[in-house]
Amino acid sequence: MARVDPSIVWWASIGSIVAITGCPSDPPADDAGRLDAPGLVDAASPDDDAITFDAPGLDAPGLDAFRVMDDAYTPDTSACTPLEVPSGPIVNVDPSMAAALPAMVRDAPEGTTFVLADGTYRMSGDESSRRIRIRAPGITIRSASGDASRVVIDGERTTLESITVEAPGATIAEITITRAVDHGIHVVPPDGGDDVTGFTLYRARLLDCGEQFLKVNPSGVRDAFTDDGTVTCSHFEMTDDGRPHVERATGGCYTGGIDVHSSRGWYVARNRFEGIYCAGEGLAEHAIHFWVGSRDTLVEQNVIVDCARGIGFGLVESGATRMYEDDPYPGLFVGHYDGVIRNNVIVATLAFYDTGIELAQARGTRVLHNTILETPGATGSFSSIDTRFESSSTVVRNNLVRRITVRSGTSTQDHNLENVPLSYFVDGAGGDAHLTESASGAIDRGVTDDDAGLDLDGQTHDRGAAPDLGADER
Repeated sequence: MARVDPSIVWWASIGSIVAITGCPSDPPADDAGRLDAPGLVDAASPDDDAITFDAPGLDAPGLDAFRVMDDAYTPDTSACTPLEVPSGPIVNVDPSMAAALPAMVRDAPEGTTFVLADGTYRMSGDESSRRIRIRAPGITIRSASGDASRVVIDGERTTLESITVEAPGATIAEITITRAVDHGIHVVPPDGGDDVTGFTLYRARLLDCGEQFLKVNPSGVRDAFTDDGTVTCSHFEMTDDGRPHVERATGGCYTGGIDVHSSRGWYVARNRFEGIYCAGEGLAEHAIHFWVGSRDTLVEQNVIVDCARGIGFGLVESGATRMYEDDPYPGLFVGHYDGVIRNNVIVATLAFYDTGIELAQARGTRVLHNTILETPGATGSFSSIDTRFESSSTVVRNNLVRRITVRSGTSTQDHNLENVPLSYFVDGAGGDAHLTESASGAIDRGVTDDDAGLDLDGQTHDRGAAPDLGADER
C-alpha cells in the first residue's frame, strides 16, 4: 500500500480548483460507463537573508468568474496545516520576475525552494520559455502567504503545460495553476532518466485546464516510473469559463482531474473535485483515475461534486500495462493492481454524470464505506459502482449508493445499501452526506473491515454496535 502518515485524518477544502489534461499520445477513451466504445537568481543559504520583492496584487482576468461552492462539510484545518518554514536554498520571487521564473527553476540546484509572493504570474515567449520545468531533485514551488488563491500561475490558454516535473521529490504547494492548454502539472521522467518518485501536491488549486489537470506518466520508452506520489488538501475545478476550452479532438471531452499511468503507491486524500464534465459534448474522464497497470493506490476522504465520473481504477480491457517483478496476478492483463477506495463522497446532480466508481480490469481492489449521492437531476447515471472485464476481482462493502453493477469479472459484495433515499442525509440534495437519525437502514448495518480507515470526519468506524454504512460514522 501507499505510505501514509496516520496522523493525517481530515479532509479539508481549499476553495477553487485547477484543471489538467492528458498527453496527445494517450489513447482516446473508449470507456464510457454505459458504452463499451471503444540562469538562477542568487539562492540564499540558510544563513543568508532571502532576496525579497514587492508583490503586486492579484489581477488575473476572469478570476472573479471562478465558482467557489460552499463546502458540504466544515473542514478540520488541523490536518491541512500550512507548510513548515522552508530550509536549504531559498529564492523569493514576485510577479515582475514571471518571465524569468521558468529558467530559474530549470537551472536551480537540488533542494531549492521557490517562494512566490502574492500576485499573478504570466510568462512570455514560446512554450520552452513559458513552461516551468523541474529538473533537479527536491525542488519546491510554494506561496509566501500560504494562501493558494493569492498566488496564480496563469497559462493564459497559451502555455501547453504550466509545470513539468522531471525529477524526484518535487513539492508544489499553496498556489493556483490555471488556464493551461493541456496540463496544469505533468509528472513524467525523461527517457533514459531516473524514476520520478515522491511528488507532492498540497493545498493547491488547479483550475480550467484543457486536458487532465494533473497528468502522471512513465517515460516515453517506459524505462522510468513515477511512484509514491501524494495529492492532499487540494482543489480541482472546471468552471463554465473553462469548459469551452476543453480538448475535444482526441475523444470528445478529453479532460479529467488526476490521471495517472503505471504508478505505484500513490495517496490521494482530502481533496475536492468539482464541475469536471462537458455539457453534452462527450464524456469527460474521472476526477481521480489510476490505470495502465497502476498499483497499491489509496484514495480516501475526497469529495467529488458534479463530475462526469468520480473514481476510476483501470479503464480498457487490454493494451498497455506495467509488469512487476513480483507480479501478484501472473498471466492476466490488469488495469489496476490491488488498492483501496474508501470513505469518499461523490455527489451528482446533473445529467452529464455517468458513474461514481469504475473498476475496469481492477484486480484485488477494495471499495469500502463510500457514499454516492445521485439526485433526480442525475438523469444520465449508469451506475454508482461498476465492475467490468474478466480480470476484475473486487470487494465492495459498506457503501451507500443508488446502484451497483457487475458486467463481467467477479465482485464480492456485502453490507451495501442501494436506492438510498436522500432523506437519510442531512442535506442529500445539497451534498451533505452526514447521516440523520432516521437513516435506519445505514446506522449500525455494516460489518467490521480492517481496511475501513477513517470516516469523512476523521472518526473510526466503531462508534456503534456495528459500523454505519457509507462515509459517515454517526
